Amino acid sequence: MISIARALLSGLGRRAAFYGAIALAVIFALWVAFRQGRQAAEAELAIRRANARVRSMQTSKDIRYGVQNTDRADLERRANRWMRD
Repeated sequence: MISIARALLSGLGRRAAFYGAIALAVIFALWVAFRQGRQAAEAELAIRRANARVRSMQTSKDIRYGVQNTDRADLERRANRWMRD
């Protein structure tokens, strides 16, 4: 009788350890996936910010170049039209 109970309990312990190991493996896999996704999102955000900064610098450069190379009469005409609209 004791040997039967021992066999049942030892099998139950092995099953519990097996299911516990599977649960820990799933939790670990989810944690790794979450962490990688977060790092990828942070990297993508940094890239988008850098691209926006480059675009704004290029736009500023183009505007400065356009203003410096435009004659005074054209600048006044454009300013008057801007103020009128």
